[in-house]
Amino acid sequence: MELTILFETIKIGLVVLAAFFTYYKFFREGSHRQRIEFDIDFQNLGVKNSDRIIELGAIAENKGNVEQKFKSMRLRIRGIDKDSELKELDNYKPRLAFPIDLETNWEMIPEKFNYFFVRPGVKQRFPIVTKIPSNWTHILVKISFKYKGTRDIHTTERAFRIGN
Repeated sequence: MELTILFETIKIGLVVLAAFFTYYKFFREGSHRQRIEFDIDFQNLGVKNSDRIIELGAIAENKGNVEQKFKSMRLRIRGIDKDSELKELDNYKPRLAFPIDLETNWEMIPEKFNYFFVRPGVKQRFPIVTKIPSNWTHILVKISFKYKGTRDIHTTERAFRIGN
């Protein structure tokens, strides 16, 4: 009889321990949540006529345990040309203004693909080659993406020196 009570107590203890571990792993530690490290890289490919060809790469590294899918990845490019005076943004001082907007808000994910994905432990680069005016000396690149199945948005922004 006493042995049965001991085994039942151990079983209940194991269930409570498993419940605590599950709570800790999924809710406190968040191992099932998005864990994407997001960055941008840049390569100057040279001048052709009055345009400069550039390659931008959106780099997503999945540091989590779950495959992440992006339903939208948008690119915006702003610039400073060689004749522009440096100014700060009025409402966001001391942030530097990049006054020329390339009128971009491009979707980087082709419609036929529906989404991009990054598997756990993988660092994935999503490149885009485009052109900017050859008289630009600096660019500000902003890339935002939306996770598939949520409303969460992740954004990164970087400035690059072009030349001239």
